[in-house]
Amino acid sequence: MSVVAASVFLLFALIFLGFYIGKRKIVRQDAAPDLSNLVLKVTMPVTVFCSIVEQQGQEGVGSAWQIVFGVLILHIVSFLASLILVRLLRIPPKEQGPWLFSLIFSNNGFMGLPLSLAVFGTRGLFLMALGNVFSNLLLFSLGVKILTRYYETDEKISFRDMFVNNINIAVLLGFLFLLLKIPLPDIADRLLTYLSNITSGLSMLVVGISLSRLPFRAVFRDRKMFLLPLFRLIVFPMAVIGILHVLPLQMNPEIRSILILVSCLPAASAQSMITEQYHTNTAGAARAVFITTLFSVVTVPVIMAAAGV
Repeated sequence: MSVVAASVFLLFALIFLGFYIGKRKIVRQDAAPDLSNLVLKVTMPVTVFCSIVEQQGQEGVGSAWQIVFGVLILHIVSFLASLILVRLLRIPPKEQGPWLFSLIFSNNGFMGLPLSLAVFGTRGLFLMALGNVFSNLLLFSLGVKILTRYYETDEKISFRDMFVNNINIAVLLGFLFLLLKIPLPDIADRLLTYLSNITSGLSMLVVGISLSRLPFRAVFRDRKMFLLPLFRLIVFPMAVIGILHVLPLQMNPEIRSILILVSCLPAASAQSMITEQYHTNTAGAARAVFITTLFSVVTVPVIMAAAGV
């Protein structure tokens, strides 16, 4: 599990670097929304496209329905549980967005893809990429709605805009290239790879820059927020392990491991980019990503070891 711990630590270190860059004014703190747009509208769609196209020639496509069905159930259960939890904890309406988003969506893109490759090899990367397709569809539709609820946004969000966006277009194009086995020219492949490699590091830096606009003590001021990693990183994944153990299903062991990994990852960092773009609760989103990523350095390796992965 040293590979898991090292990968989680590196991403968290990038958040600290972004915080330092913002505090030292190396990059203007006001640049965070522009950098967020760069990630959401350019580099992240390229990353999604590449993660699908790169699966050409991989075996195990027949098992795809298991990972897609598993991710669907995982999101439905997380959504219902998170609605109950924010009511029980009496989270104020304008603070609910980061809570709900963090409990429903884990960082299975920026963190899950490299971890799956490191721990399970290319087969694991393929399965995680398939699961991410459905996650992305929900994240940039339901997730955007969650983070902008109770806020007056400059950009009016229509039903069409929630589904017709660069991320989902990248998903469709990726599957088109995958199913039709369309090869990418070498120069195009190299260009897309360069852009794709930017996404993970830049997204973590944006989280740090967003945090740098807060006084350092304000990052830890919301004490109730410390309950978030308890549920996101411990309660939810342990519940998933228990459910997978008792269900009378013949599930591929690798898919079972991927679902457990998805459940125990920290909150999706995309929420920082989304809140920056729509000018909603950027502070709460940055706190949620920071705190869950901080504790995940310890919890992710422990949970995966407890699951026997």
